[in-house]
Amino acid sequence: MSERTASCLCGNLKATARGEPEAVYLCSCLDCQRKSGSAFTYAAIYSESVVTTSGERNTFRRNGDAGRFVDTHFCPACGVSVFFHAEGLPGMIGIAAGCFTDPDFAQPSRLYWASRHHHWLDLPKMVAREDTQ
Repeated sequence: MSERTASCLCGNLKATARGEPEAVYLCSCLDCQRKSGSAFTYAAIYSESVVTTSGERNTFRRNGDAGRFVDTHFCPACGVSVFFHAEGLPGMIGIAAGCFTDPDFAQPSRLYWASRHHHWLDLPKMVAREDTQ
């Protein structure tokens, strides 16, 4: 079984995942745009049973548009968000795919909040688009 480690910029906060993610997606909701400082987030969803986390972290809780909470865990030293837990995904953990620094990482299968995506963003046709989430 393959193993990948995602880490923050300074290397303090890590998430090590065994095996392949259950889902990989992009999200262009306004909160994800703000969180990433970019046009979208790129995340991989794993069962918590195959992920080990380590390092000091801070947690920021926000409520999504559906009213459910999302806890984002980020490094207190460099500020990078490495992983999250979402009320709507019990038993799962989301990892920021860019934190794996793997150019061969799985392509996202879906873009959530396509209704809020930046209009210059042109994704491959095989990436499904959901106007909301």
